[in-house]
Amino acid sequence: MQAQALLEAPRVGGLLAPIGTGHGKELTTFLMPMVMPGCRVAVLFIPANLLPQFQVEWSYYGAHWRLPNLAGGRWFRVGLPVLHVVSYNKLSSQEATNLLERICPDLVILNEAHNLKDPKSTRTGRFLRYFEEHPGTRLVAMSGTFASKSIKDYAHLSRLALGEGSPLPLTHHVVEEWGTALDPGKVVAPPGALERLCEPGEHVREGFQRRRNSTRGVVATEESALDKPLIIRPRYPGPVPAQLLAFIELAHAGERPDGEQFQEQLQSVACARQLSAGFFHRWRYPKGEPPELIEKWFARRKAWNKEVWEELKGERREHLDSPGLLTKAAIRAHMTPPYEGDKPVWHAGTWAEWAEIHASVQPEPQAVWVSDFLVKDAAEWARSRVGIVWVEYPELGERISKAAGVPFYGGGKAASEAIIRDTGTRSVVASIKAHATGKNLQQFSRNLVVTPPSDGATWEQLLARTHRPGQQAACVEVDVCLHTQDLLKSMTSAHERARFIHQTEGQPQKLRLGIIEAALTTVSPSLVPTGSIRPHLCTRSKLRRLP
Repeated sequence: MQAQALLEAPRVGGLLAPIGTGHGKELTTFLMPMVMPGCRVAVLFIPANLLPQFQVEWSYYGAHWRLPNLAGGRWFRVGLPVLHVVSYNKLSSQEATNLLERICPDLVILNEAHNLKDPKSTRTGRFLRYFEEHPGTRLVAMSGTFASKSIKDYAHLSRLALGEGSPLPLTHHVVEEWGTALDPGKVVAPPGALERLCEPGEHVREGFQRRRNSTRGVVATEESALDKPLIIRPRYPGPVPAQLLAFIELAHAGERPDGEQFQEQLQSVACARQLSAGFFHRWRYPKGEPPELIEKWFARRKAWNKEVWEELKGERREHLDSPGLLTKAAIRAHMTPPYEGDKPVWHAGTWAEWAEIHASVQPEPQAVWVSDFLVKDAAEWARSRVGIVWVEYPELGERISKAAGVPFYGGGKAASEAIIRDTGTRSVVASIKAHATGKNLQQFSRNLVVTPPSDGATWEQLLARTHRPGQQAACVEVDVCLHTQDLLKSMTSAHERARFIHQTEGQPQKLRLGIIEAALTTVSPSLVPTGSIRPHLCTRSKLRRLP
């Protein structure tokens, strides 16, 4: 697969590589500048949490392969291309508004390219702007999962990598039309003209997948990198406290456990999910600001954020392409005496009112714990075997870590370096956001996911940390907590999105290899262990609000 990618990219002048986890994308990205004709300067984008692992792998492969010059490295060999390695997080920072212009690469390589799936984000906007201004730049985009929810996630990457040869439509409105027939959802449009891509009896997604994977410039894997069993089991911590279930019901009705009313449906869903883990988030005001001031502060902040968002919808320019840079431009526009420098200004209508009040209220986030039932269950799991406890929330991870007496690896460079070095002789607690992508953690073979993600692509990455080449255990085991209807719905959504990815990309999704189907839609009495209870809802009359 690596050789095929390195042959195809220079032939076509670009590459779209939906290559599954564990198939060696890292070495391919290192060698790509060496095989691309006329490459002088290349930039490789990787997730920030993979930078420590990059250093290890660069040193290892450098002892066996002829690699390009690494920008900022110890050695420089005349005549070889220069490779800059940049994290996606850095591309999002304020100082990176013209980063690509300063590097001026003729080749851009994206490892985990799904990090640029949103054209509306700051980082993707800067990436797209560079390609618009430098159309001769070549693109190699690689990812284990390009599309997690829609083909729109990577249509722009396919266009930039393969140009007129892209297997996806080149215009936005046609991509939208294809998406209505291909993307997962409750309402799916008939395939229409897409039927011409299909063979008799073939599903429209399978026809799309076959056509895409046979396109010149596309190199795709269609099999798992590890031929070992993957066992995924539901786990029911219980009994779930009745008060907690009542609070979840209250959250779905639009109210937080402390009586605060939600303004948006997303807030309700997020709170119910947090309560499934035993806690909820709220703001606290340690300086004791009066309610009237707090209300005015949130109203003006909302107006300011709305204006910033509307401004970012338009053409994004250097020094005006992120919320932080727009704030600086608004400050310059209201300076006395007037600003006379060379950076742009922005005359925002809501800035004066927001600037007047923004420092007068200083809210702090607070996690309010309702029950430790899930913490105790996860801690017992961690003490009774060796494995990874995967968590969505740092507060939950720290609490489980303390209860079990095992380390918690959250975000940051130090945690990324430490989890890679961990010997796997005792359990650990790990952040899904920080460590479920790209890392080699096959020193572990057991996993506990306490709050299952709803995204199929996230599951594919998470499971591939331990279910990957180099795994010495006979099988990989995953326990998934499914003790509330909200978590069951997350698994149902993840399973549907995993099916979409499999049908449109051809790569078997690990979530579907060993999953117990019955656990995705309901909690069957036969699956509930003795001492556990099925999720149920308490009446609001039994509810005691928290202060």
